[in-house]
Amino acid sequence: MTKNKNNYKDSGVNISEGQEFVKDIKDITDKLSPSFSLGTIGSFSGYVEIPSNYENPVFALACDGVGTKMRIALRKQSLSTIGIDLVAMCVNDLIVSGAKPIAFLDYYGCSQLNRNQAKEVIEGIVEGCKISGCDLVGGETAEMPNHYKDNNFDLVGFSMGVNEKTKIIDGSSIKDGDIILGLPSSGFHSNGYSLINNVIGDQPDDKLLSELLTPTRIYVEEILSLNEKLDIKGMAHITGGGFEENLSRINENFTINIDKSAWQLPDIFLTIQELGGISDDEMFNVFNCGIGFCIIVDKSQLASALELNNELIEIGFISSRENLPFKFL
Repeated sequence: MTKNKNNYKDSGVNISEGQEFVKDIKDITDKLSPSFSLGTIGSFSGYVEIPSNYENPVFALACDGVGTKMRIALRKQSLSTIGIDLVAMCVNDLIVSGAKPIAFLDYYGCSQLNRNQAKEVIEGIVEGCKISGCDLVGGETAEMPNHYKDNNFDLVGFSMGVNEKTKIIDGSSIKDGDIILGLPSSGFHSNGYSLINNVIGDQPDDKLLSELLTPTRIYVEEILSLNEKLDIKGMAHITGGGFEENLSRINENFTINIDKSAWQLPDIFLTIQELGGISDDEMFNVFNCGIGFCIIVDKSQLASALELNNELIEIGFISSRENLPFKFL
């Protein structure tokens, strides 16, 4: 009796398709003009060259994902923007300390590789790298049919930045009376989508789904430019956990005061709030509510900051530590 022969393809992993996808990636990344990377996509590891204008360079590293925003993308069969989200969530974390993003890697895990779908994702990642000025130096594509189910897949990003050791922004110079300025978000970014998915349910509103897929704003250019001209004391990327969780991380010795009346909630936030019957407190504890990035400067630099970037909004201030490290006004 002849024993049945097993092979990898019958187990759900198509090696030749994966090799063809690597060629797809190389074709897509030809759109980039590498500034820091050495070699090409497809090697066992990627190398980056440190910019020569740093005297004592140190590296900043960040890792993040797109989360359940992917459920909206899969539902709408539109994956062209979630690669931008992936890059944005990583590089926006890097610049909080003043680092300049220079390299990015991705992990794409799926049940079975769909090349057309995966190419859409990679094209978005390349676009995100172009916007943020960093190089895509490599990544990993993994087919795991017994782990990922149906059309679900996972998307994770890893980014590296460089900074002068003496110029790391860590919030240590913050003092009583400093001003908090915010830059508008482009929507929900890539946070709170577990709640959003519960709110919208099976609602077939195509316009709403499209708006919920608005890619996360990448703040690299604006923040690096402001950092050259201002003495920024602290920064925060407003992600999951909203204002309190993210701003409270800057300096625990003071109280963060945020004036919610300083700006209006964008319509998409009001729509989700109304559909879900979500309280104001819950909205601000979960979402960025229209402000995606914050910087802290001395009050004397307020006018200069507003002149340098007319999108900046004064949203709060720092005060001596009270009973709470954070409060809304």
